[in-house]
Amino acid sequence: MLYRTLLKLKERNRLTDDLKNKIDVFFAVGRITEDQYNDLMDIKGDPTQLTD
Repeated sequence: MLYRTLLKLKERNRLTDDLKNKIDVFFAVGRITEDQYNDLMDIKGDPTQLTD
């Protein structure tokens, strides 16, 4: 439910810096998964893999 709400806000370009900080906290405490966090924060792929 939380993820869907945040995703709708993202689609409407309503993710403020304050809300992005809260998304960080939601991820840190386990309220959203890593995949959901990456999707909300526009992080593509696996950050542990380096490309040349």
